[in-house]
Amino acid sequence: MPACLGLTVGNMLYPNSSKDSTFINEKVAIDSRYKRLLLELDARVDYNILRKEKYIVAPYIFAGVTGSFHTPYFGFDIPVGAGINTHLPKNKDLYLNLEAGYKLAVTSNDYDHLQYTAGIVYWYKPHYKRPVQTIQSAMEELKPAPDMDNDGVPDSIDKCPTIPGLAEFDGCPDTDGDGVPDNLDKCPLVPGLKAFDGCPDTDGDGIPDNIDKCPYVAGTADNNGCPPPDRDHDGVPDNIDKCPDEPGPASNFGCPVIERQVIELVEKAARSVYFETGKAVLKKISFTSLDKIVNVMKNNPKLYIDIGGYTDSVGSDERNIKLSDDRANVCKNYLESKGVAADHITAKGYGKADPVATNKTALGRAQNRRTEFKLRNYAK
Repeated sequence: MPACLGLTVGNMLYPNSSKDSTFINEKVAIDSRYKRLLLELDARVDYNILRKEKYIVAPYIFAGVTGSFHTPYFGFDIPVGAGINTHLPKNKDLYLNLEAGYKLAVTSNDYDHLQYTAGIVYWYKPHYKRPVQTIQSAMEELKPAPDMDNDGVPDSIDKCPTIPGLAEFDGCPDTDGDGVPDNLDKCPLVPGLKAFDGCPDTDGDGIPDNIDKCPYVAGTADNNGCPPPDRDHDGVPDNIDKCPDEPGPASNFGCPVIERQVIELVEKAARSVYFETGKAVLKKISFTSLDKIVNVMKNNPKLYIDIGGYTDSVGSDERNIKLSDDRANVCKNYLESKGVAADHITAKGYGKADPVATNKTALGRAQNRRTEFKLRNYAK
């Protein structure tokens, strides 16, 4: 916020319409009555909105006091206003100045008035001397920057100033040559991957060796990089093995395969389960077949059975779903009544879904009206 002091010297022309004209006519010779000497002394403070050292166009505002003398009067004003300094390109200290101010008259001999100015401003900086370069200072400038480890990277920007390194890594070395500098490499002596902060992933399980408890065998993150346990050693991890203590193939969720003759017996019996037409009522001829299934379940208490009911395409979907579901549950109730554990049986109707034959013939529709019994030896 610079303070300014200025002196203005000039001539002032009195217009005929001025209130002073009468006085001038009476007191001053006619040949010089319009033009009088003007002296103004300004003291003011400028507030720079933008600094002219940094911006091409720098606006400012100002306020102050003005003392004036214009024959035969003394006056006193308060100026306020705004202006801009525009940097001239060929001299960094030279500016074009444009300013507008409004002067508020304090004495009775003055009037409120606007005042416009335009000019050139030179920014003078007192006590500034251009430094004189000596031989010693020139030699200091030519002297190389300190480089403690002699790696060509100055200590001021060397992140590893005591260990020789590479400029591309800000002066730090890359001992294992994996593209990760030692100061960021969690495994600086073993080539690794950037994704793992310079550590390798030997078993390729996505877990870097430095935190992998089984770095040479692929594992899972929730098991600290080790493979999940497999108690029965059947190749199916315990976390997905439905029979973790009995070896079995992955196709059967790690459980032993059910004997084929048992499966065939149940499937054959299921083909002989019949219902009253359009009803969920078992025909008596079905009891013999259902009893064979009951015997299989009782002789193999680890077995589970899923009963699915199906219909042909005749009738509405809603009716077919209900009918097939009722028939499946009738079979379930029969098995339970014969002593098969209820929690080892599921029953659901699927309506006309998954046809095994065409619905365009009577024979095909008869085949589609069926109840299926599927065995499993694991809990869902």
